[in-house]
Amino acid sequence: MRMLSITLLYAGILSLMLVAISVRVSLMRRKYQVANGDGGHAELQSAIRVQGNFIEYAPIALILIFLLERTGVPSWEIHLLGMIFLVARIAHAISLYGDVFALRGVGMLGTWGALVVGGVLALALSFGVIL
Repeated sequence: MRMLSITLLYAGILSLMLVAISVRVSLMRRKYQVANGDGGHAELQSAIRVQGNFIEYAPIALILIFLLERTGVPSWEIHLLGMIFLVARIAHAISLYGDVFALRGVGMLGTWGALVVGGVLALALSFGVIL
């Protein structure tokens, strides 16, 4: 079994990204003095959605990276998948923070693309299909 260095790399990067996103939410909650919900503040609502959206997608991406690494998929393929996911999540966060609609599409298409490719690869491997 090879070391899980690829999974560790992306788990480390994504965990730091989550902390940064979460700190932003906490700072805005403090700024607007809102303990729960968004208090009707669009800026806080956007930050909460960035955090929630990240939490919705990052775990399954990491699970796929982990499983693909465990099954011996070439490192470059896993890194490509991880980089696409990471860049997509960064683009998505920037789009919601800065109201840059074009980046939102890049973020979501990259996220979905990485998950579709990872999912298809996982299914193919589970059925013994060599890609």
